[in-house]
Amino acid sequence: MDVATLTKTSSLLLPTGSYIYKIVPVEQHLAAISSDDSLRLVDPTYLQELSSPRFSQVHAGVTCLETVAHDNHALCTAGRDAVAKCWDLRSGQTTAEFRDESKAPFLSLCNSDYHCVVGTELSHYQASVVLWDFRSPLRPIQQYVESHNDDVTVVQFHPEKRGILLSGSTDGLVNIYDMAQPAEDDALIQVANHGSSINHANFLSNSQFFAISHDENFSIYQLENVDESAAEAPRVFGDLRPQLECEYIVDVIPSLDSGETILGAGSHSKQHLDLTPLRFANNQWALDTNNALRLPGAHGEEIVRSLCFNPEAQTIFTAGEDGLIGAWLRAAAAGGNSQEHMLEADAYTIPSSSKKKKKRNSAGGEGMKASRFKPY
Repeated sequence: MDVATLTKTSSLLLPTGSYIYKIVPVEQHLAAISSDDSLRLVDPTYLQELSSPRFSQVHAGVTCLETVAHDNHALCTAGRDAVAKCWDLRSGQTTAEFRDESKAPFLSLCNSDYHCVVGTELSHYQASVVLWDFRSPLRPIQQYVESHNDDVTVVQFHPEKRGILLSGSTDGLVNIYDMAQPAEDDALIQVANHGSSINHANFLSNSQFFAISHDENFSIYQLENVDESAAEAPRVFGDLRPQLECEYIVDVIPSLDSGETILGAGSHSKQHLDLTPLRFANNQWALDTNNALRLPGAHGEEIVRSLCFNPEAQTIFTAGEDGLIGAWLRAAAAGGNSQEHMLEADAYTIPSSSKKKKKRNSAGGEGMKASRFKPY
């Protein structure tokens, strides 16, 4: 296993006890959201906050941060105040706001060239996936309110077919929607019953998607009707903790170009973070633990919340519940076995029930109730 070297850390002068929830690369900078409800731009070379622009409190309970697909000078955030916002990085001002009449807290966020989508917390016996058009942000164009019966923790667009949307929930389901269909029953084209509360889910390729639950069980699923052939059975890895000698999964960062995905697996008791490649070879996905990259020390006994890559500088950035951002440089591999592919992953991205209809399940029996495992 190769080892990365910590080159610098920064607290960003956050209040004592603050967590950093997420970091993303934007333009030539890093952006970070934290538990003091701030949005900060950071110089990645020195890990210092930029003096301009300055952002006021972005939400009353910020939860999400994403880059904006159609604007390199913008970021999108969402919060427990049931608002999603787009921010202009040059002026520090909001350019659009998205609100939902239910006022349920927003827990997940994604966007495409034309659409902004959020997933909500369960509120008044309803958990929703809400869609807006960027060109008409005043009211949603669609809401899926019957497809999940608990908090919607993940929403993601298909990397090429932008009319295909994925959502994951603490009800254990990963849903696939065709946004071109106006009725929710018709829009819901596939349901994978993962069996426990969804923490991470995304597309691995044009025809496959994955899910990792809060109890770290990992499976890869085939999109149905992609080539009109019968869907393959899921590739079930099971609990990743004994396989990767970890206690939690930080993030899963797909790279459609390289055909390789990176799993960030952390251990707060052993104080390290491992970046393990997931590769597709011989018609099967497999974890390449022999070529994992270890970040020793990581964020000490605190949980690592987010990571992203700068492939050009061969630098890895991490952020955690200690309120710090760390910059790591990949050390030369022993014996000349270089880890150049480790930093090729693209950081695009890169946390009671209602009456429910029957679902078409691609895994598990029809209508099978998902077992529950709440996040820490």
